[in-house]
Amino acid sequence: MDRPRVLIVDDEPETLASLLKIFRKLGDFEVLTAQDGVEALERAHQYHPDLILSDYMMPEMDGFELCKQVKSERTLAGTMFVVLSGFDDIDLKVAGLDLGVDDYLTKPVEPAELIAKVRASLRVKELHDELREDKEQLERLHAKLGDSFENLLEILVHLLDMRVPGAASRAEWMAASARVMAEGLEIPEKFIEDLEFAALLQEIGKLVSTPSAEDTPWTYLITSCAVLDQIQSLKGAAHLVEAVPEHWDGTGVPGHLMRGQIPLRSRILRVLIDYATLDDEDAAGGLMPVRLSKIEQFAGTRYDPKVVAQLRIVLEHRADTPWAHAKRRVSLTSLAQGMVLAEDLCTSSGIKLLAKGSTITDATLGVILRRHSSDPILYGAWITR
Repeated sequence: MDRPRVLIVDDEPETLASLLKIFRKLGDFEVLTAQDGVEALERAHQYHPDLILSDYMMPEMDGFELCKQVKSERTLAGTMFVVLSGFDDIDLKVAGLDLGVDDYLTKPVEPAELIAKVRASLRVKELHDELREDKEQLERLHAKLGDSFENLLEILVHLLDMRVPGAASRAEWMAASARVMAEGLEIPEKFIEDLEFAALLQEIGKLVSTPSAEDTPWTYLITSCAVLDQIQSLKGAAHLVEAVPEHWDGTGVPGHLMRGQIPLRSRILRVLIDYATLDDEDAAGGLMPVRLSKIEQFAGTRYDPKVVAQLRIVLEHRADTPWAHAKRRVSLTSLAQGMVLAEDLCTSSGIKLLAKGSTITDATLGVILRRHSSDPILYGAWITR
């Protein structure tokens, strides 16, 4: 991997030499220097540094103006910017943050603090770069698929399953269970689709996140939310995923929401995720009293009691529910003559093409595919097993 490139900007030769010595002693960085903001901007255009470490007070262009110029340019906007300051004025520091300053270091600089902050800033940049690359990859994929949202979902789940074995079966179980629970809690049909998408893709952040010792069990959801939010049709799902770590009693994160402040669909998703991940074996779960009891002991603290009660109902009647054994979801490209629909087949605009119980023929398959090209049928088709 290439060494991180750091541009040091200071109009005082002694300070510049001192900072340069610190970085060169470590040998972990490629270091460039500039003696004023104008020169720094020219070098930034030429070398595209990962991080700029700039003095605040400089002739012609101060550190804040340099930061503003850097952050305003598309090719440099991702550059981390740390300001060396001799001031403690909070209002001035806040003004710098509004301009795009990422962090501050107070003069005289302690070498250990300098290196620690630089490395922390570079780690943040690396995460931002990964998210941006992932966004670009998703956009390219979306364009290549000709805006085929159904295929996009299938590919994302498939890619996730390659990175996290078992994720696909877990996602399918959660999506099906989420729908049954939502219907049991009388959530209108128009709001259930986002919940199904969230259940299918809530682990998508694991594609680009590398677990570390500092991670919490919910760290991957931050990335999942960021990825889903980049796709217009999945923004609703992103909103639901964001609230998953909240607790019913208000002790969760990120907003310490409680009770009705937490979206009901997020409360459903939270219970299903926790239930599905209690044990790696049989993650798609049947009625497992031990695992269910672990969920029920936190009803009223972590979980909404009525959602936990609905989970029990779903699990206890698993053998009798249509989605448990009697049907399965397939993509439209997998539909074949002789298959029988287990649910009505509707387009995204609400037009019902075929009723539950219809048998697929060559003629009806042609109608389905033609209609799909102009009025997409999201989430595939449910057929009897």
